[in-house]
Amino acid sequence: MKGSSHALIGVGAGAIAGLQIESDFMTVSFCSAIGAISALVPDLDTNGLARNGITLSKQVAKWLMHAIGTLLFIAITYRFFQTGMTPDILLYGGIAMLLFVVSRFLKQKWMLTMTGLLVMLVGFVLHQSIGIMLAGSYMIIASFLPHRSYTHSLVGLAFFAFVLHHLHEQWPIDGMLAAGIAGYASHLIADMKLLPMNRRGVKWFAPLWNKEF
Repeated sequence: MKGSSHALIGVGAGAIAGLQIESDFMTVSFCSAIGAISALVPDLDTNGLARNGITLSKQVAKWLMHAIGTLLFIAITYRFFQTGMTPDILLYGGIAMLLFVVSRFLKQKWMLTMTGLLVMLVGFVLHQSIGIMLAGSYMIIASFLPHRSYTHSLVGLAFFAFVLHHLHEQWPIDGMLAAGIAGYASHLIADMKLLPMNRRGVKWFAPLWNKEF
């Protein structure tokens, strides 16, 4: 099923979850948006709408690495003529070289891993936000998984609910937890083999039982 279809189903699941909490327009609208986003999360394990929507392209990442590396070289050259050779110059020179070397071997499939690391760093900077750091860790884990494996199981759903729980503790918005879980679960249900449009199913109980449903 396409990502746009999952998002549409997630809108409905999130709206229903929101109606169970508050029937006002703002709550239902917010829950619909959370449901749509959450319904795309399981497909972070594949190159699709969800992954491409949150990651930089390889070309943009290379450009940023080259720009940062060049600026570092300019800065340390200026510093060298001001103070001479210092340990800081060697350190930042090494970082600049590393950026240029890594950019030569960069692949698009690594971009989600890098995005996850960046999200974890943002979470650490923002008062060590457990929820944001867990969201980053989800991205990193998903980037190494084959499609329709653990992100499409009860394990993935439970981990995502754990992430939402911590985000909700930091930002207690009505309906966030229920709509997020409903949206994520709607993706797994829509991918089940019992639906005629799906050739493959969902391994709900992986890794304990790898039967597809």
